[in-house]
Amino acid sequence: MNDQKPPSLTQYFGTEDSVENDIEKDMIEAMSKIENIKLTPEIETNEKGEPEVCRIFAETPVEPKDPTAAFFDLIGNDHMKASSDSAVITQLGLSSKSEESYIPRVTSSAETDRRRDAWIPIERTRQALIANATAPSGTYIPDPDMLTTPGVLLEEELGDAIGEAVGVSLGEAEAAQRRSLCASDVTQDERGLRELVQAGSYRAAINLTARLLQIYGQGRGRVGHITKHSPHSLQLWFTRIAILVKTKAYNIAQAEAEPFGQLEKPDVFYQFYPDMYGGRSGSMASFSFRLLLAELPMHCGKPKESLTKLFSMLATIKKMLSNLRQGLCEDGNPMEIGESDRADSLRLWSGREARVMHSIINCAISLKDYELAMELLGQLCERDGAPKHSLLSALGRLHLQLGNISGAEVCFNEAAQLAGPTGVRELVDRGLLAISQNNFDDAYVYFQQASNMDPSNIMILNNMGVCLLYGGHLKEAIGVLESAIASNPIHALHESLILNLCCLYDMESSKGIMKKFALLRQLSKYSADAPTAILEKLYG
Repeated sequence: MNDQKPPSLTQYFGTEDSVENDIEKDMIEAMSKIENIKLTPEIETNEKGEPEVCRIFAETPVEPKDPTAAFFDLIGNDHMKASSDSAVITQLGLSSKSEESYIPRVTSSAETDRRRDAWIPIERTRQALIANATAPSGTYIPDPDMLTTPGVLLEEELGDAIGEAVGVSLGEAEAAQRRSLCASDVTQDERGLRELVQAGSYRAAINLTARLLQIYGQGRGRVGHITKHSPHSLQLWFTRIAILVKTKAYNIAQAEAEPFGQLEKPDVFYQFYPDMYGGRSGSMASFSFRLLLAELPMHCGKPKESLTKLFSMLATIKKMLSNLRQGLCEDGNPMEIGESDRADSLRLWSGREARVMHSIINCAISLKDYELAMELLGQLCERDGAPKHSLLSALGRLHLQLGNISGAEVCFNEAAQLAGPTGVRELVDRGLLAISQNNFDDAYVYFQQASNMDPSNIMILNNMGVCLLYGGHLKEAIGVLESAIASNPIHALHESLILNLCCLYDMESSKGIMKKFALLRQLSKYSADAPTAILEKLYG
């Protein structure tokens, strides 16, 4: 085993520590941190045709006790706030404070709504909104290509993937014993949708979003049909596309998202419906929906397209911040804003600017444009109030990906000094550094110490198993991962850990299929849903 080349760092997309409005990160995170979120790469084979495990994982964020509560509590209000910020992704274990605090709907003010919904429309949309506002009520008819006309593309409701896998591999008798929520088991509203997401029944949640969108005339067979939009309908679409990403149905997500473009058409702005929303202005779609749509091409193997869209978002946000600093509103309107409100707007949009920069960093890394990634990390470090120790840790991990061990060590040491007493992040950094030097025994010790401090951290347990494997201790590696699942099956039946354990079973014996079936039984018992890649690995 010692002649193996050292494992490369896996790029990990994590999530922010804080939410805009306690929800404005939620969706992808609500879906178990929407793994926009490349928790693991695909299993590969080496030159000898042997399976390679998913080797190093940067950081698994702590999952909130109820990550969907705030999101789904607001989904029925006039202004929804959920976010793909979940998708505020952060590779390299980086996590960012959005500096955006939640204000409940009952205490929300017009200024809070205005600040949150602000956006600068593109010129063609701006002209259309002016034409709509100045025309006699009900007489303005925009060009058809200026309207957003989405519809559900999935022809049939999705079934229980785990149940089907159990039926194929273990028999229909065992499959019949499985119990999981379906769309018909819950109330047909946002409360039922929340219940499905909390239970991890993602396919059932996708089915329910299709039923709810039918109410808006945007269900099956409605692509291309003109309909009215509302914050609620757009929030349902955001939820649906986010769950499709979570379940790795990227092509379907991309196809259903296509009619939205980048949410720049006039009918997704409040001004387009003056009779419904009076003088309210701004985007009916959440900022996070915009971010998710910009990141979506990256999931479909088109990172350059995502990079273009993300930079376009960043340019708009910079213009909005510039307007605010010049005494104007975000969109350039000269309307008076109180100093405290202006400060709150600057804080909100500075946080959103950082979130887009994080997404650009992840996209740059996927394109292997490390120079851009490092430049943006450096800019983030220079921001007031930035979590510099976390950013330096992320920069160190990026240096490791480049093979610059000395540069990584400098970053890790500086991050440790800023962080104070040694914590989990610092121990993980030391473990990653040891791995880069082929010192798997020391790396295991660091990860073990980190695990003692955070016993439920699956990433650390996974890394411990990897270190044992590369140190030539296959059975011990299997034991660590099996113990993790046995002690906490609900949390530990995680995609990366299951895939790695399957690979270790294949290495151990040609009869590993029986152990995989045992894993499938546990998955059936404790999980409501699972990506197809896992199920195929377990019974394929």
